[in-house]
Amino acid sequence: MREELKNHKIKYTKQRDELLSLLKESNQPLTINQIFESLKSTLDLSTIYRTLDLFVEKGLVSKLLVSEPDQTVYEFKHHGHKHHLICTECGLFQIIEGCPLHNYEDRVEESTGFIIARHQLELYGICPACQLLMANA
Repeated sequence: MREELKNHKIKYTKQRDELLSLLKESNQPLTINQIFESLKSTLDLSTIYRTLDLFVEKGLVSKLLVSEPDQTVYEFKHHGHKHHLICTECGLFQIIEGCPLHNYEDRVEESTGFIIARHQLELYGICPACQLLMANA
């Protein structure tokens, strides 16, 4: 993690290392509460918020505003970007591999004159586990 922080011009601290490691090792985006529960023995809530803001500002972490359920989540920026499936019942995040929007972005740029900087795609639905629970209820 030390090298990752250095590459983004962020001073190394043990707390930053712990927070970045948690996000990098997670297989899905995490809420502030999930991060705090994992790190509360070593980091207080205000430090978590400040550190996440720094990571987002430096381009190391993505901050996603999710409308269902209404929350903010954070994830380590691996190479490229990701899209997500989000369960409206349990809040499960699932990463969608690949991006079908690159050609569409080109067409939008050509037709509007905009230069597209980024995009975000979230698909909302009910995951298989919640579907099963609903069927058995």
